[in-house]
Amino acid sequence: MTTVEVVCYKYTPLKNGEFPLKVRICKDRKSRYISLGISVKPQHWDFKRNEPNEKCSNREIIEK
Repeated sequence: MTTVEVVCYKYTPLKNGEFPLKVRICKDRKSRYISLGISVKPQHWDFKRNEPNEKCSNREIIEK
């Protein structure tokens, strides 16, 4: 079984203080992260639901 999910990767912050968004692919209990090239500020991301807040200015672009 394979699961695919977009996560805000908070373990390696960028120099501007934002966190990169990555696709997490889990297969056979092994995880692989692929960067999307998009970053978001931590106050604009809901870490419990793994989606941008309503206050995020790029919410529509991120959800697509």
